[in-house]
Amino acid sequence: MVAGSAQMVKSPLNALTPLTIGQEYAQQQARVIQFVNEQAITTTFVPAPSLNSTSGSAGDVGNWMKVEFHYGVNPEHPDKYPWVNSAQFKVWIEGRDLYDPKAPAGSQEGVAVCLTGSVTYINLQQARDAYGVFYVHPSVLARYCGSGTYENFDRKYNIHIEAYVGGKLVDYFDKTKDADKWWTLPVQVPNLVCRQDQTPFVVADTSRYPQAKLPASDSGQ
Repeated sequence: MVAGSAQMVKSPLNALTPLTIGQEYAQQQARVIQFVNEQAITTTFVPAPSLNSTSGSAGDVGNWMKVEFHYGVNPEHPDKYPWVNSAQFKVWIEGRDLYDPKAPAGSQEGVAVCLTGSVTYINLQQARDAYGVFYVHPSVLARYCGSGTYENFDRKYNIHIEAYVGGKLVDYFDKTKDADKWWTLPVQVPNLVCRQDQTPFVVADTSRYPQAKLPASDSGQ
């Protein structure tokens, strides 16, 4: 029983192969980006700011889901260069699609899906407590919540997040740890998880999150 329990509580680092992160490096030095052990992913439901709109109140279209992630930034040589130039974060959010043509007739579960998105942050300074954020639009929550409500995304559905530096996976975290590689099994629904600059929250908490890198089509490169 002791051996079995030990296997169940392996850290995310132990699950990464030497191909993704050097074993010797991992034993001697903290990962460049390292998710905190607890509450690395938190979800809340928030109304959009009104932005002086005359078309209705902020709550008219429902709440957005805010997915905040918590991590540390550990530059390789902090005394010489206390920065990580960029890190990419990818996210998979579990959901259910009752309207997929492949859903069994009368099914209350529909087809399992994963809503996906990514953000690249630049100029990350060495920090023990750093944060990033994603948002999901109210209509997406309604479309993919299954037979329940948007609260399924907090109470029932899992979230998986990965961090990449220099194109290499350095760490990952699951909101609820219930199955290995669960996010690879559902139907992938891309581009439905938004960066902050793709939402009405673009000017919210500007000092809390690093600067997001603009896509190449927006940066003139």
